[in-house]
Amino acid sequence: MLNNFVRTLLSKANLIQNTARSYRLDKPQLVPKQYSEKERFDSVITDDLLREVSRQLYYEGHYAIAVEEAYKCLNNFVKSKSGLDEDGSDLMRKTFSIKKPVLKLNELRTKSQKNQQIGYMDIFAGCMTGIRNPRAHEHRYLDEPHVALEMLSLANHLFRLVKSSKKTCV
Repeated sequence: MLNNFVRTLLSKANLIQNTARSYRLDKPQLVPKQYSEKERFDSVITDDLLREVSRQLYYEGHYAIAVEEAYKCLNNFVKSKSGLDEDGSDLMRKTFSIKKPVLKLNELRTKSQKNQQIGYMDIFAGCMTGIRNPRAHEHRYLDEPHVALEMLSLANHLFRLVKSSKKTCV
């Protein structure tokens, strides 16, 4: 009876493993493979402040820490520009709120502009919850270089949006 159970369990484990293999994707490449990790970083991360806080960490292979520092820096940059005391996703939701935004990404006149404000509010908040927090609170959190570069690229984009945003009279 135990042998049947073990055989069934191993069969299911193999099925799961084979299914996982069939869904596995190749590593996405932001920059062609012939470039070093340093060259990839420098070609994708263009924001000076973001480079300052994450470049050396990334170069030294501390990918998760580079990502964590990037998003902590983004949080502090939004906090500074907005003048709010909140932190993390609460800060982002209050800063980019559609009803009383502290920072406007556009004129908020059309439905599409309002959708953009709401969408980016969710992206900013999600980055704090889904990217920054796990790395700040989990011991030995590791990232692969290509995954870290994807997240740093998103941070680069978000920095650009904050820099071009307009502060409202609150």
